[in-house]
Amino acid sequence: MAVVDDDTVIREGLPYLLPELRVVLAVSSVEELLAARPAADVVLLDLVLTGTGRTGVRQGAAAVEAVAAAGYRVLIYTNERRREVLVGCMAAGARGVVHKAEPLPALAGAVAEVAADRVVITQALVGLAELAERRGGLPSLTDRQREVLSARARGEAFRSIAERLFIGKKTAEEHMSVVTAKFADFLRDHSPADLERELGLGPGDLLDPRRPR
Repeated sequence: MAVVDDDTVIREGLPYLLPELRVVLAVSSVEELLAARPAADVVLLDLVLTGTGRTGVRQGAAAVEAVAAAGYRVLIYTNERRREVLVGCMAAGARGVVHKAEPLPALAGAVAEVAADRVVITQALVGLAELAERRGGLPSLTDRQREVLSARARGEAFRSIAERLFIGKKTAEEHMSVVTAKFADFLRDHSPADLERELGLGPGDLLDPRRPR
């Protein structure tokens, strides 16, 4: 894994906090990453990289696009919660989003998922995925995948879903993995403006992490 973050504590602290993750490079800018071209399964990327006062560095969706174009799987590691920003980054090629407020095991799990070429999305985006499904944006889902998506959008844990649907927990997780991959493909074909039109969202809905539900 490579880390791109302008926070020194995160860059230098993650190898000690998560020793099971092998960090091959930790830098403060996308430009440094692309110059070094490390062999890494995942790039853990912060979205705001000007905390040190530097200007002219790529960040946000532009950074995601540059890193993904270089052949890396991008996992966004951020405090950003606005849907408009997150869906724009997913459309630019990110394979996942994990918030810095999440516990460290969640981060380690997200890295493993993205390294295995699966997609990881936050709860706010799960709700958006459910809305996309209801509006016909994910027509190829099976009935069981829709059931799991609906349950996850309500915040139900995989173990509870599995017990209620009489399936294994791993099976429930695999159903959701298929859903998130299809949702990521959907986002790559839709700008935030496209989403507003196609999903019937009002102005500001994508900016508010609490909407739509």
